[in-house]
Amino acid sequence: MRRRDILATIGSAAVWPMTGCSPNPLPRRLGVLLVYGESHPDVPVIVETLKDSLQKRGWIWGQNLIVDLRYGDGDGEKMRRQTGELLALKPDLLFAQGVVGATAVQQTNTKTPVVFIQVQDPVGGGIVASLARPGGNLTGFTNFDYTFVGKWLQLLKELSPGVTRARAIINPDYHARFSGYSTALARIGPALGIHAEATGVHDAAEIERAITTVAAQPQAGLIVLPDAVTGVYSRQIIDLAARYRLPAVFAYAAQVRMGGLAAYTTSVVQDVQQASGYIDRILRGAAVGDLPVQASERFLTMINLKTAAALGLTITPSLLAKADEVIE
Repeated sequence: MRRRDILATIGSAAVWPMTGCSPNPLPRRLGVLLVYGESHPDVPVIVETLKDSLQKRGWIWGQNLIVDLRYGDGDGEKMRRQTGELLALKPDLLFAQGVVGATAVQQTNTKTPVVFIQVQDPVGGGIVASLARPGGNLTGFTNFDYTFVGKWLQLLKELSPGVTRARAIINPDYHARFSGYSTALARIGPALGIHAEATGVHDAAEIERAITTVAAQPQAGLIVLPDAVTGVYSRQIIDLAARYRLPAVFAYAAQVRMGGLAAYTTSVVQDVQQASGYIDRILRGAAVGDLPVQASERFLTMINLKTAAALGLTITPSLLAKADEVIE
């Protein structure tokens, strides 16, 4: 199904009673705030999975559920404005993607229930009070805690055993997250024989400077941490890594399918399916603050063999055996 076909189904205001429920004269309303732009390859995956998962629970988009979509392009200020737009439509619930999306919603809204996905360290970032009892009006699903730094560095070392330096890039504005990843890099790297540090990036120019600097160092590699900025600028990051023949490990599957070397990642489809369960429960009356924040359940190793060949890397049989998806 084409992206336009998927999105064209959204926004009809027809009323359709839910099977097994008392007739309701008005449809419910869901606001969706995505951190990516509309052209990002994960957007149709998220939208279609959310639509299908909610339909299985009796919520039909454009019939008994009106859905309003916004695309943030990784811009926190834009997403705060978009949150205001969505709230003006008086939704029953908001669905927010990523740290940038969840933070934008939290800063703008204290009453409307929110379900988030792909948020790192929601307690340290002040998004919820605790994982078990989030309180407030936000709950959802977290994906990568700071221990995942070890997975990404280990994968980088297995892909390119000569690597002794690694630079990780991420938006530094979310201080708890940046500090958490920086501390983990400094702690875990030496055990793998890697001097690892984080660099903050906000835009295309800063990304180019960071990667150019890394590429000038011998035996260096790149870790692309999970973030709206690194997601929005995926194409540029992948192209720069190829230009400088720099081994790079990513946090999301779409980046490997776009030509990135490898990733240790979650299943975006499963993350959205989990979130749809919470959306359904809240629409049926559950208190958002009583629903615990949960972690992603499925993790995948992905390797792009075409990219590995272009970089002159030999993928060992043992690493191939661990891969859940290989792109040839």
